[in-house]
Amino acid sequence: MAADWTPPPIASHEMACEAETASEALFVCTDETCGRRVVVGKSRPRLTVIDRGDFSVRHAGSLGGLAFDEVAVA
Repeated sequence: MAADWTPPPIASHEMACEAETASEALFVCTDETCGRRVVVGKSRPRLTVIDRGDFSVRHAGSLGGLAFDEVAVA
């Protein structure tokens, strides 16, 4: 008989918009020890990582109609 297995909880950080233009938004992690910064394209779906920060932590944030969550890296 298989034992019940529950995955460990995933740590997460909140991202806040620090600057924005008509085509892009700069999001910064609110956790002072992390330092993650990303630029998200508004008109064209695009994510550019400026500072990696804590790559093992899930980051999430939103800005009005623009939201991102769980980005997969290839």
